[in-house]
Parts: sequence; structure tokens; C-alpha cells
Amino acid sequence: MMSEPTRAVSPRRRQAAFSCQCVLCVLLGLLAVMMFTGYWPMHHTPYNSYVRQACAWLEGRLDLADGATLTWLELAIRDGKYYVSFPPFPSYVMLPFAAIWGVHFQEAWLALAVTALGVCYACAIYRRVCRDHRGLFWIMFLYFGTGFLFIAFNGWVWFIAQNMCFTLSLMAIYHAMRGQGTVSLTAWACAMGCRPMVMLYLPVLLWLLYRHQRRHHPQDAPWLIILRRWYWVIGPAVLGASYMLLNYLRFGDVFEFGHNFLPEFTRAEHGQFSVLYIWDNIKALLRLPGWVNQEEPLSFFYMNGMAFWLTNPFLITMTIAWIIALRSRPRKFPALMLMLPLLTLIYVLIICAHRTLGGWHFGNRYLLDIMPWLFFAFLHWKPKRDTFAAWNVPIAFFAAAVNLIGTVATYNKWL
Repeated sequence: MMSEPTRAVSPRRRQAAFSCQCVLCVLLGLLAVMMFTGYWPMHHTPYNSYVRQACAWLEGRLDLADGATLTWLELAIRDGKYYVSFPPFPSYVMLPFAAIWGVHFQEAWLALAVTALGVCYACAIYRRVCRDHRGLFWIMFLYFGTGFLFIAFNGWVWFIAQNMCFTLSLMAIYHAMRGQGTVSLTAWACAMGCRPMVMLYLPVLLWLLYRHQRRHHPQDAPWLIILRRWYWVIGPAVLGASYMLLNYLRFGDVFEFGHNFLPEFTRAEHGQFSVLYIWDNIKALLRLPGWVNQEEPLSFFYMNGMAFWLTNPFLITMTIAWIIALRSRPRKFPALMLMLPLLTLIYVLIICAHRTLGGWHFGNRYLLDIMPWLFFAFLHWKPKRDTFAAWNVPIAFFAAAVNLIGTVATYNKWL
């Protein structure tokens, strides 16, 4: 008997299966964390500044009426009124949920959905760049080997903003690769409304969009490409105008999101940012956990970071891949190989000039903002040989173990 011919699986189905596999792996890892911490998504979070801000907007006010009693939140104080001191985009997302559930909306469900969406976009970027069989390993390295787990399932105000920024950055990169400037630049503007310093990476998106346009319209002059794509800036312009209007109405300055009105920074001798903070913060990024004696576990830091290579060795892997790419392709030196390391160094220098490195957390959460951009670059830099991935297996395993156990230990101490 003749066997039936095997049906070819469409690329779209393969992409969907790959994305589902990766999402399931990440969510199962987060389920394990919840099992050992008891931090389930149905629990109400007290650090729900974004939902409270959305509720205030729905009531027709910019400040929080009960702000004086919310002493556990980081609220900016101006003229006796209390305002949420963070960039506002997450509150835009919270508006429909606040309209239905009010301040009782459980943001952790949204955090999990945002994480799952980010995994899908990371998968899409990988498939578009690499098209090989090692995607699951590198996606898991990105999510388990960078410290992202700590914020991935948490709806607290600090963490959900970074989670959204992470996913929105991946969205901006993917759509820029496809030449979809409207979606890409709008996603970037949304990410900037979560973490303003990602504005530094705008040149990467513009380079990707320009390269795509030149590939499909090689006869067009640069000014003609810009003229024909003027509508790309509508989304970012509307979002940027909304941020500036809110800032002006609340704090009298279009560039002030409110942090300079926090008691924490108004009392600080050198303010929110200062070059005097840089050296101490660099040391914090390098400090090793303490070891009292052989009968005690290591003493990890849960405030303002620790040795970055313990919780985010993906940065080391990326650096090695970049060096190998430089050595193997000296005559093919794309703009990306100069642009991204330079922008990342500037980014790290800026965060080191901040008074804190993220407060209470495990790992170095401020470094998470740069990871989507470096992940995209890494996919271009990494060697194609199987041996490179093989040597990174023990590194990724160690990083995943440290982050899983460290996340559980940190939440259990707190909760």
C-alpha cells in the first residue's frame, strides 16, 4: 500500500507552534515561582498607582483625592496635592479595566498577558533573523537568564511599567524590521511612556526603517522616503503631546513626570540625578554577595542591584558574540555594531547617575530595559556554529537556577 503524502506545515503554523511552546515554558516557570511564594495573580496588590490614577481620571481629576493616606505609594506632592510620579502610559492601558473593576482590578493578570505577548514578539524576531532550530534556547535565556522573571508576573507599579516597556520595545523592533513605521514608532512612544530613557534607542528603529525602505525603493532619495512616510509620526506625536500635557497640567513642566516632587528626591542633597552617584552605582552593579562562613548561605543584596553577571549572564554572552562578530567580519561593519553598544553604554551611564538602582528587587532590574535591543542585535552577531549555543547551555542553566531561586527567596522575605 502506498502511504499518504506528508502535508507540508505552513510557516505561519510553525511560527505559532514555536511561540506557543515558548510562552508555555515561561508561564510554567512563573507558575513554579507562584507555587513557592503564594503570590498568585488573583491577589490584590497595594502598589496599584496606575489603576488609582486611571480611576482618578475617570472621576475627572488629575490628583489622587486620598493621596495623603496612601503613604506606602511613591506619590509626588505639589501644592498640597498628590500625584502618581511615574510616566503615564500604563494608566492608559488600565483605563478600561478601571472603568469595570475600579481600584480592585488585579494587575497581575495584565502583567502575565504582557509577558506572554512579549515572548511571542521575541519569537517572531528570532524567526525573522535566524530561521534555525535553536530558538527555544535563546528565548528561554532571554527570559530566564536576565532577571526578567522577578517582574514578569507582578503588577506592582514599578514592575509592570518595566514589563510593558520590555514588550513594547520588542514590538517596536519587530515592526521596524518589517518596515511598518507607524506601528513601530507608536510602540516605541508607548514604551517611552513607561520608561522614558528608551528614547535613546530611536536611532535603531530609524535605521531599520530606512534600511527596509531602501531595500524596497532603492531609487528614492532619503528626503523622498521621509516625505512619503510623514504619517509615521502621527502616533508618536499624539502620545508625546499627551505626556507633555499631563506633565504641564500637574507639574508646570512638560518634561517633568513627577519624580523631582517625590519627598525621597526633594530631601536628597544631590537630587534625583548626579554624577556623584555614578561610582557607587557602578560598584553596586559589580558587588558580590557576602559569605559569612561555610555553614551559612551567601548573603545576597535585595536593594539596588548586585553583580550583574550572576543574574544577567546574557550580557556576557552578547559581549562575546559581539567580539567574535567584529573579528570575523571586519570589512562588514554594520551601523548596528557601533550604534547599539554606544547607546547601551550611554544608557547604563545615565542609570548609574540616578540616586538608586531600582530599590528593592533581585538582580538588576534597571538593566532589563536594554535587553530587548541587545537581544535583537545579538541575533545578528551570534556565531552560526552549534558549539556556541552548546557552550552557553551551562551558563543559561546556572542563570535560570539563580533567578528562579533568587526570585522565590526575595518574595518570601518580603511577603
